[in-house]
Amino acid sequence: MLDPATSKSFEERFDAIRSLKPEDIVSDKEKNSLTIMDIKENAFFLFNKKTYFVKQCCPYRETSEDFSKKLDYTVTELNCLCLETGDNVNFEWEYDDELEVSFTNERLTFKRFTDDEGEAIDADDLDQIVDDSDLIMLDKEKFWYEDDWPALYICKGKEESVYMYEFENESHTKFITIEEWGANKKRQEYQIFLSEPANPKDITVLTKE
Repeated sequence: MLDPATSKSFEERFDAIRSLKPEDIVSDKEKNSLTIMDIKENAFFLFNKKTYFVKQCCPYRETSEDFSKKLDYTVTELNCLCLETGDNVNFEWEYDDELEVSFTNERLTFKRFTDDEGEAIDADDLDQIVDDSDLIMLDKEKFWYEDDWPALYICKGKEESVYMYEFENESHTKFITIEEWGANKKRQEYQIFLSEPANPKDITVLTKE
C-alpha cells in the first residue's frame, strides 16, 4: 500500500495527464519554431528526457526601489511538475538581447552559507555584501554577488513585493537567488534557490493553447 505522500504525488501526475487535450498537441513542424517563451499554464514540454506540466506561469516584474513603478525588465517563472518523478521544478526565462533559461535544482537555507573566512552569514548581512560586491560560500564554493533588484511577483491576479539578490559561481554554471518576500513590510520571509542554466534548444514544446 502506498503511503499518503506517494499516493498524492501519483494522483497529481495522473490529473495532469488527464488534462491533456489531443487538439493542443503541436505538430513536429511547429515544435521547431516554438520556445519556452510560448509555454503557458497547463502546457507540457520536454527537457532532459523528462516531461513537465506547467502548474503556474507568473512573471517577476522589475520595479522602482519603493515598488511603486513597474519597469520593463521581466523574468517569467514556470512552476512545473515532472511527470516521471513527481518533483516540482521551477524554470525561469528572460529575454535580454537573447533568450536565457535556468532551472532550479535545490532549495537552500542560510545555514548552508558562510563568508570567505568561514563565518556564518544571514539575512542581516545581505546589504553589506551588496555594498562590498562581496561573495558567499556554499559547500566551500565561491558565489560572487551579481545583481540585486526589486520586483513584483504577479500571479493569479495578485501582486507581491520581493527583493532579489543574485549570486553566480566563477564558472557561470550555478546561480544562487535569495528572494526577500515582503521587502517593503516590517517582517520579511526568505526563499533561497540554487539554479543552473539551460540551453533553450533543449526544451521541446509539446502543447500550446
